Amino acid sequence: MSLYFRSLLLAGCTRLLVSCALLFFVLPTWSQALPPRIPVIVDSDMGTDDWLALAYITRNANFELLGITIAGNGLTPCPHAAFNAQYLLEMTQTQAPVSCSSPWPMNGYASYPKPWREGSITMLGENPTVRNPQQSFEDAPRLLARLLEQSKEPVDIIAIGALTNIATVLQTYPKLKSKIRKITSMGGAIGIPGNLRVHGFTENHTNRKAEWNYYIDPVAAKLVFDSGVPLFLVPLNATNQAPLTPEFVERVRNARNTPAQSFVLRTFERIASSTSTGEYYHWDPLAAVVASDPDLCVQRSRMRLTVASQRGADHGLDNGQPWNTFPLLAFDGRKRHGLSESQAGAVVASKKGLLIDVCMKVDTSAFEAEFIRTISR
Repeated sequence: MSLYFRSLLLAGCTRLLVSCALLFFVLPTWSQALPPRIPVIVDSDMGTDDWLALAYITRNANFELLGITIAGNGLTPCPHAAFNAQYLLEMTQTQAPVSCSSPWPMNGYASYPKPWREGSITMLGENPTVRNPQQSFEDAPRLLARLLEQSKEPVDIIAIGALTNIATVLQTYPKLKSKIRKITSMGGAIGIPGNLRVHGFTENHTNRKAEWNYYIDPVAAKLVFDSGVPLFLVPLNATNQAPLTPEFVERVRNARNTPAQSFVLRTFERIASSTSTGEYYHWDPLAAVVASDPDLCVQRSRMRLTVASQRGADHGLDNGQPWNTFPLLAFDGRKRHGLSESQAGAVVASKKGLLIDVCMKVDTSAFEAEFIRTISR
């Protein structure tokens, strides 16, 4: 080989080594620029809007889903609720433990209308199947406590049901409070009517102030509000701005086809044609999207709030769970009693209440675009 070609070869190798060295130093910079994923636990009642929220959460690259804890006193009873959650995880190729809890609120006799619970069991006719169903389920508060304890960093909780599981953990394992970075909770109504009165089901309900998630277990909601854990509330004030519309369903239909997109579209079409679900807004999906991107909340307030849970004569709905099937004892070992017929579960201002962050107004267009983009990933 001539000296000329030797010099060319040497120069080429030198350039290659320099390029590789530069790449070696640049690559870590790129990887470090990626935002860390947020460890989240979803605490759900596995109602219709919970399925849609979970479809979004499982496809969101910002979230690391640690587990799903299910309030047994929610819209879907256990073990059906846990099975449906497994179906959604399998459909979206997501791995996370699932758990269920007691079917009773901490106190009181509140429950959902029977037709709603029956529709939730079958996922409005989806009739889910799971290839490898989980055979047994850890108690939800125990799983929630274990996931918090094992996490190396504080965890976000997306609470889209009654707060029974979270309140139980805060009562039983108070030291774990420091492991919760923030709870984003869909619930409550601030200075506007609640949503308990639904035509054809509960139009005669005497409570016009509460929202369903907090009405189902007001004692649990109050314990969480009063705990001091950072709470970001997404109440009806925000969700009322995001109704399900035919135009939005059409945009979902035209989005890129994925298992999550197909499931969401089927569910929306069933909601639109169903007579057993009542009115529909994007309650839990909106809370999930706001948990991922709080900037979508364009008007926030900090208020001193608590939840009404005083005694009364409320013995639940006529077409719900019969009050005489509830356990005799409440969560504290004392005799179970009814709560206020007109106030239970209402979010109320209190001079002694802790400061709560509240999302009062959202960018609805941005929410819709983000939801569709994520389920189409």
